[in-house]
Amino acid sequence: MVLDWLNKTLWGYHAVMIKEWIEIFNDKFTLAIILFIPCIQMLIYGYVSFDVKNVDTVIFDQDHRPQSQILLDQLFSTNYFHVTKHLYSREAVVNEIVAGRARVGIMIPPNFSDKVQKGVPAQVQVLIDGSDSTVATAVQSASIAVGQNRSIQILTGLTREKTLQSPVDVRPRMLFNPDVRTTNFMLPGLVGFMAQTITMFLTVNSVVREREVGTLEQLLVTPVRPLGLMVGKLIPYGAIGFVGTNILLAAMYFVFHVPINGSLPLLEVCIMIFVFVALSIGLLISSSSANQAQAMHIASFVLIPSVLLSGFIFPRESMPLVLNWLGYLIPLTYFLQIQRGIVLRGAGLEDIWQWIVPLALFGIVLIYFSVKRFRTTVG
Repeated sequence: MVLDWLNKTLWGYHAVMIKEWIEIFNDKFTLAIILFIPCIQMLIYGYVSFDVKNVDTVIFDQDHRPQSQILLDQLFSTNYFHVTKHLYSREAVVNEIVAGRARVGIMIPPNFSDKVQKGVPAQVQVLIDGSDSTVATAVQSASIAVGQNRSIQILTGLTREKTLQSPVDVRPRMLFNPDVRTTNFMLPGLVGFMAQTITMFLTVNSVVREREVGTLEQLLVTPVRPLGLMVGKLIPYGAIGFVGTNILLAAMYFVFHVPINGSLPLLEVCIMIFVFVALSIGLLISSSSANQAQAMHIASFVLIPSVLLSGFIFPRESMPLVLNWLGYLIPLTYFLQIQRGIVLRGAGLEDIWQWIVPLALFGIVLIYFSVKRFRTTVG
């Protein structure tokens, strides 16, 4: 009796199973994404970390003698610091940090070696970009530790009568975020990430939903051309994305008290450029997807690298070289540099133009391929 019940219940299961396998293999694109995305996630998560190393550093050495070189060598041996430039003024050091081309500036005075040899405390100033609290705290601790270690080495070679003071006095100074608030670093990044997410998903859902319910074909039989149809769909979602981004920006400023140190009009222009890029990404995804499930898989493939490789959470300097370079293929990487530069460091157009230009080029390239793909799809 049990066997009869099983036979009746499971009758035809093999036919249904074969049908499902056929459907799965017919949709090779979705199958590839489902299997491919976890592998990519595993690789990225395996390599990214909160470990701080190879932080871009500029040097202003006015001493240029063995004692200063020994100290610099010990700093570099910690792997926390990566020298990008040797500069010749304090103003140039500060400008490099404001522009985001360096996170640390080490300044050694001209009489450093003389003071060390006499056993008199010689001060070394370390300017640190405090906007990223994780990097700033690690660099601060490393620089102080190296100064203490070098002092111990020097003291062991001096007689007690000469000095009992630490000959190397490393003095870190936090710029832009003296309290090292994590909120000041995270919220500007979150505003950028949410601007991309909101705008992209609105565009994706709109176009794919039209295709699934059949209204896209109905719109095409009207006098509206594909380009006019695309522009008509994008403008409302671009406006919503722009307004939504400004609401987040206002909450960041008024609720969480993150100061906006730079030009607000410049920031608004950059937000418009980034919303344009996010619209282009959404249109490209939607025109490449047959249904909403497929579109969501592709969208997640875009969002996960944006979180992990753009510098939103993890320091990009600590990533392997390949992942660091891959970050330059993500528009959010450029917008985070722009937004954190304006909001936290008070950077102007002359400091961040090298991030604005690639972001605008991303928008132009993406909208070109999006329009081309959209025309092909609706055609």
